[in-house]
Amino acid sequence: MTRNQELKKCILETGRLTQEQLAQAEDYALTMNLPLDESIVFLQLMDYSELGELLEKIYNTPYSPLLEKRPSEELKKIIPLSLAEKFTIFPVQYDVQGHAITIAIDDPTDEDKKEQLAHILPPSNSLAFTVASRPEINRAIDIHYKGKNYIHEIRVELPKEFTIVTPKEEETSQRKETSGRKKVIIVEPDLGRFRALKTLLTIEGVETLGWAQGPEELIKISDAQNADLVLVNGEAYRPDESRIKELHFEADLPSISYYYPRNMLLGREPSYRVMGEALISLVGFLIKKTLKKDPLTMKRTLTLVRYCKLVSLKMGLLPAQIDAVVLAAWLSTSALGSILAKNIDTPYGLGEILAKDLDERGKQRIERQILWLVKEYLDITESHPEEVRDIDGIRKTIGPRYKTGQRRIVFETFVQVIRDEGLLEGIGKEKGSVLIVGETMEPDSELVVRLKSEGYRVQVLETSHQAIGYIFQSPPDIILCDIAPYDKEPIKLCKAVRENPDTSNTPFFFVANKNGEHLATECLEIGADDFLVRPVDPDLLTLKVGRAISSRVQRPSTKGIEGSLAEMNAMDIIQSVATGEKNVKITLESNGIKGRIFIKAGEIIHAEVGVLSGEKALFQLMGLHEGQFQVVSCSSFPQRTIYGSTMSLLMEGARLVDEANATDEMEDL
Repeated sequence: MTRNQELKKCILETGRLTQEQLAQAEDYALTMNLPLDESIVFLQLMDYSELGELLEKIYNTPYSPLLEKRPSEELKKIIPLSLAEKFTIFPVQYDVQGHAITIAIDDPTDEDKKEQLAHILPPSNSLAFTVASRPEINRAIDIHYKGKNYIHEIRVELPKEFTIVTPKEEETSQRKETSGRKKVIIVEPDLGRFRALKTLLTIEGVETLGWAQGPEELIKISDAQNADLVLVNGEAYRPDESRIKELHFEADLPSISYYYPRNMLLGREPSYRVMGEALISLVGFLIKKTLKKDPLTMKRTLTLVRYCKLVSLKMGLLPAQIDAVVLAAWLSTSALGSILAKNIDTPYGLGEILAKDLDERGKQRIERQILWLVKEYLDITESHPEEVRDIDGIRKTIGPRYKTGQRRIVFETFVQVIRDEGLLEGIGKEKGSVLIVGETMEPDSELVVRLKSEGYRVQVLETSHQAIGYIFQSPPDIILCDIAPYDKEPIKLCKAVRENPDTSNTPFFFVANKNGEHLATECLEIGADDFLVRPVDPDLLTLKVGRAISSRVQRPSTKGIEGSLAEMNAMDIIQSVATGEKNVKITLESNGIKGRIFIKAGEIIHAEVGVLSGEKALFQLMGLHEGQFQVVSCSSFPQRTIYGSTMSLLMEGARLVDEANATDEMEDL
């Protein structure tokens, strides 16, 4: 007998609910994919204590109310918030002298959970269990761990004949209800908030036709088409969520409007992030609706927006700059876009970004450079696709116009985005691994960036001593070593590589400044394959590296969409997949850490690593740079734990990764 069946049987045997009430709870549980106990509490058919007493009877395990008694700080340290949320447990009591911990659990027969807890918690403590419903445990976590307010519920029984309006007022009210009142449907996950909003709307003369706890319930409201407006909680369901937009067309719904409870109650203006997302969402909606009958232009527009967003994110632009690029991309592909661009008042300076002819100052704006680079690439893709079918073609056809300064950085970032796209589509090919040795070889130097954008996995080490251990543990496909006069360590490194049977055929290039040209003969005599003098031409270097590696026996290329995080880090993977509106599961493994991220229709809905889940897990996984990744299509998704917009999550993740990297650099100093 399942858990729900046991609870249903006990409810009927004790007469706690009528058959009609139980059927109502079961129907709601089925509709919302909830356990029966959560449905009962949500519909306020029973309170926590009544439900707990039933569970006590079912499992023959004592029940103890959780909301009013706060656990000790010592006990909360033993069972932290992350552990309580992951296993849906709550600490009840800690016997210090007896070293015994009492824990509330929703299913005392779950031996697997008990065994996991026994392994996680200190072995010196014995465990005892009480029973409580999942809703009560989750509510207790909110109150005692997260600091939410607890208000003891007081029920007031009113006489059936009690009324707060006179018969005359009631008759007047009924007449008003039939005289063309505005009709709305409310999408609101919280029942209490829905009731409060319905009351306010009624006072203002607005009729509420129905309530949907989530987007999927909208299509089940029989008279949804009769509504004048759908009101959606913008804090719970953001305007850029694709499912809301899809349902708008599927169910032939009326106009959708978003409300923000906190701002309404506190009298605050919406944040820049909310306003920016709303503007871009509205413009995107209008442009897509206009292009519905022009699939080719629609595809080009979506690709343009996608690449502009990816390049902007990868370059770490400010939120306002990213929004400017994305908005300009939406507005640049149709007649409607041109009209909107002239009439929308924004702080972005869209005229400078969109105009073809500008003075030098306008052309220097990085937002403009990104937009017009991507547009040029798409133009060539349509007119002469053979010229840009691979990275070499893109570099040869477009690269000459982006040779120096900021324009060069924009171009190299775009090339990396294109390459990452190919990798995630399963067509990316690892060209080989390059080890660069030397204090003057910076990880963000032009040579390193160029090699990475060409598809090479690059590792930079400062000293020959560090390189020795790395080479023999993970032999690279080629070694580039810095050398200076009177420094014999690079010479020793080259000799060691040549003397080892496993690396004797590894190409070895020396790189020197002008004052080190006289070292060329000695370096070539001890076995170096080439000697390069700065400044090194990037095109010449990549050509030589490619030829040197291709002369050796190649390793099998990475298949599908599995690969190394050293080749494409977690942040880049998440950005590329999330902006592609795909349904995927990303698995990341690094130094014993294994986590998963679920992306549904381009929205990040869940992440988990260790005992963490939700945004905390997502931001931890975003920082991984070593290990392995796998991206697979996904059709079955876990319960949603992440509700922020994709853009906000990506930018916050990038900020946290940058902060962590800066901290690591300071510690190294």
